[in-house]
Amino acid sequence: MKESLIKNTLAHEVKFPENTKKGWFNYNPPGAKEMEWIKNFGRYPNFDADKGKLSKRLTLEIANLKEATRIIMVYHYLHRGRTMAQLPYWVMIDKIPVGVILFAYPRLSVPLFGIPPLNILELARLWISPTVQDKKISNNNQHHAFSVASCAIGSALKILQADWYRKYPNSPNVEAVVSWADDEHHEGTVYKATNFIPKKKSGGSLHGSRKRNNGGNDQMNADYLNIKTLWWKPFKNVLSKDQKRHIDIDKKKKEEDKNKQLYLFAS
Repeated sequence: MKESLIKNTLAHEVKFPENTKKGWFNYNPPGAKEMEWIKNFGRYPNFDADKGKLSKRLTLEIANLKEATRIIMVYHYLHRGRTMAQLPYWVMIDKIPVGVILFAYPRLSVPLFGIPPLNILELARLWISPTVQDKKISNNNQHHAFSVASCAIGSALKILQADWYRKYPNSPNVEAVVSWADDEHHEGTVYKATNFIPKKKSGGSLHGSRKRNNGGNDQMNADYLNIKTLWWKPFKNVLSKDQKRHIDIDKKKKEEDKNKQLYLFAS
């Protein structure tokens, strides 16, 4: 997104798009109530990193894609959403939403490390509120980083294949996850902590300024100038037919329960 379409409205260099449909990624601009929700999203007042073990406190919840895109547009450093099939999660600590993680089909047209594009998901966006990230917890007079990001990624990898199949049952099996991490913004710590493998580096040129057939130009994206590391995480197994059958049964039961509740409410 061009800098002219962005303005600072909050501390910590948080940026909001201008109130245009283009600026809000083809959605209508938020109303006053939704804007208040966006401004308050991710805040955990008086967060205590010593309260308990992170793995016991952190959960993931499938997010509404429109709402997740709003948060990404505002708080993620790229300030833009994604297209194609997507699966967003809210990152929750003590049941309070403190971040968002988004998986999507990668923009690939050829296999990557022998795996076809439709069998790969991209960890496309990850944002964690500064109110909970990089805190320190004390343990026997030692201090350890309270890394919500790596815990969130690790948790997502355990449920991603099933959740993707649940949302897109006719899609191919998910065999791997890829992420292109901007070296200007990432040191790769969260990827190393979740057993991703650094494969190669790319970038260093201003992509997105190509001439179009209609005579125009693609949008200039200055972040393409930065070098990016490709992080790769193959799954050992794909979902079996039996696992898919159980997911289908569970999905059908939930839909029946929902319809029953709607019927009782209407009655």
